[in-house]
Amino acid sequence: MINFENVSKFIISDLSLNVPKGQVVGVIGDTGSGKTTFVKLASGLLLPESGRVSVMHRDPLVIRGKKNSDLGVFITGVPFLNNEDSALTGMDMLRTMYAISGNEYMNTYKELAERFGFKSYEKEKLKDLSAGQRRRVELAAVMSIEPKLVILDEPDVGLDAEGRQILDEYVTMKKKQGVTFLITSHNLTGLSRICDRIMILSEGKCIFYGSERTLRSEQLPVNKMTVSYDGPFPSIDDLPIVRYILDKNQLILEYNTRFITASEILNVLIKQTKIMDIKISKPDLEQIIIDLHNKERRRG
Repeated sequence: MINFENVSKFIISDLSLNVPKGQVVGVIGDTGSGKTTFVKLASGLLLPESGRVSVMHRDPLVIRGKKNSDLGVFITGVPFLNNEDSALTGMDMLRTMYAISGNEYMNTYKELAERFGFKSYEKEKLKDLSAGQRRRVELAAVMSIEPKLVILDEPDVGLDAEGRQILDEYVTMKKKQGVTFLITSHNLTGLSRICDRIMILSEGKCIFYGSERTLRSEQLPVNKMTVSYDGPFPSIDDLPIVRYILDKNQLILEYNTRFITASEILNVLIKQTKIMDIKISKPDLEQIIIDLHNKERRRG
């Protein structure tokens, strides 16, 4: 769906990767890491200095130039609707611009107005709305052209908790319909909930691209399991456990997911004692990414 071949532009250096169709890819990085440059290259707002960018097997600049509704783009600081327009008039102009039939568009508009919750202020000018209200309208406008690929740069900025939940649910729903999403955000927790893959940028370089599960297993694979039991103390001497603590009828152990899974540990325990409760905690994802950035800086 999106393909970068040895692309360089500004801080982005010799970047190559592929975003498959129907997946949600989250882009994470510190300020100045190249996130916005990356999405502008993918959306045709910037041309690479070297290398090649293709979107749906075409040049993204050509797609944007032809006002093709296959591509929907929201870039922070790049207005998608006129400040003097309302949601109603602004999106109707999009309908004309992208040559979408009236009946089809109105059905889509009504669904978005209800889902994103802006029906009550759909006739107010965007300049008179709060930041959160405006962001809901702008995101709905991008979705209103029914794109196959959606690129969103920091879409959750200005949204309250309800707005973020609405966006997450909508992205998840459209993904099931085959829509591809490329999303940058500082909200790591929110991204990890909806993304199939995470891309981590550091000073213009991609230092990780894959699933959250792979990121955890490669960078910090040790999980903690807390088991409450009623019965004899289970023997775990033969298991590849990193360490364990016994506290009355509670066993706290750490294990490396590269060598043993939680289900394998539990299979051993339930044969020896009665399990009352189990809790599994994973390393903090944000700390994993900070550590990864620090490793990259030390290499540099």
